[in-house]
Amino acid sequence: MAPELALDVTGVRVRFGGVVAVDGVDLPVAAGEVVGIIGPNGAGKTTLLDAVSGFASLDRGRVVLGGVDVTRELPYRRARRGLARSFQDARLFPTLTVRETLLGAFHPSFATGTLSEALTLAPARREERAAAASVEELLGMVDLDRYLDYRISELSFGTTRAVELAWLAARRPSVMLLDEPASGLQQSEVRALGALINRIRRGAAVVLIDHDVPFVAGLVHRLVAMNLGQAVADGPVDEVLSHEAVIESYLGGQEYAEHRA
Repeated sequence: MAPELALDVTGVRVRFGGVVAVDGVDLPVAAGEVVGIIGPNGAGKTTLLDAVSGFASLDRGRVVLGGVDVTRELPYRRARRGLARSFQDARLFPTLTVRETLLGAFHPSFATGTLSEALTLAPARREERAAAASVEELLGMVDLDRYLDYRISELSFGTTRAVELAWLAARRPSVMLLDEPASGLQQSEVRALGALINRIRRGAAVVLIDHDVPFVAGLVHRLVAMNLGQAVADGPVDEVLSHEAVIESYLGGQEYAEHRA
């Protein structure tokens, strides 16, 4: 029996004018699976995530999330269905504190309205207490207690990335799309990032793009290699990293092959 798919991307094609950025890519992701995507700059990796999350229109193909066809849905509708997306630059409000940022992640699920919150009515207070408790649960997974009252603009890049991941995890998504989470981090931060992602995903499927091949290889269950908008290899990590097309296009040709040998 085939595993249940959290995400099923079929024949996706994205065109910008005369340029085909993604050309007929399939990306099935099982529930709980962690899939890495590698490839040179311009391979179409980020555009593929844009297509899955609704930020790029499809010329052809289909995106199914948890059994529901979301191909024509706007990004916020996909987010409500359990799709979380990070970007290469952490997109958080710089003037908010870490506490305010994490609390804000729960507000879209509040049943009470603005008036109830402004008047601090009992239902609004209950939801705020529940959100505060959920923030404490998140803090049990990420080491951010000391930064709770720091503004986002005052944090290091690595700490900002940790806040962003915690913010994404707050909504308990079924699928997380992470675009170069290790980019700009120090090596000590990269070493800790894999464990952090495994903690905050809480069983969610993950599709991860990054140029740090050892980091990706150590984290994922399956690897996809892209080049010129197409998937050139898909399978177990060692198999994909040994694929001739991957070595030639991305990993340094013969020199890399001799190093692995």
